[in-house]
Amino acid sequence: SHGTPLCATGDEYDRSKSQTDCLSCHMPVNNGKTDHSIGGGHSLGMLQRSIVFSMNSEKSDGSIKTTITMENKQPHTMPTGAPFRNLYLKVTAYDANANVVWENAKGHPGKTDKQAYMNLTLIDKDGKPTSPPKARKQGADTRLKAFETRNLSYDIPAKDVVLIRSELYYNLLWPGLVKKFGKKIPKDVTAPKMIAVSENSI
Repeated sequence: SHGTPLCATGDEYDRSKSQTDCLSCHMPVNNGKTDHSIGGGHSLGMLQRSIVFSMNSEKSDGSIKTTITMENKQPHTMPTGAPFRNLYLKVTAYDANANVVWENAKGHPGKTDKQAYMNLTLIDKDGKPTSPPKARKQGADTRLKAFETRNLSYDIPAKDVVLIRSELYYNLLWPGLVKKFGKKIPKDVTAPKMIAVSENSI
């Protein structure tokens, strides 16, 4: 209502200069038949194909240098569309008995590991985060840009660690909306979807 762009997938696509059109992904042809399901943020298969995800861990001087690489294969941001959509990364180190000995965040990393939370923030007239009806402008945008490759690095204490696991999750809603409306909305909308995983043995 204040002229703030919310869903800008078309603009993102134009900036990407991609030679692939939208229909080739969202309405693919298989054996001569076109898929009309329009897969997107509600399609786990589509989400799992959207990002190339890997992790590399090397032990050095009592710590483990871990780098997670995310490559957005889409000609628009990830996630795109409704501004509620977001990604977050969970990194966990385990000992030989499968006990957690280190993690990048307890629960959602939005406040304690900001690099692991990828979202678009909307700002109200006072410069504070808000919902679409009150948005006056866009704030920080940490989503993956079209075709972007991003590396996230962690120094993990090596003591007792035998395995490191990284998981990438996709959410249709901001955590605050899930907390506020979670009991009124189906779980397939509120539950995070794990779309990528990687493990390194130490």
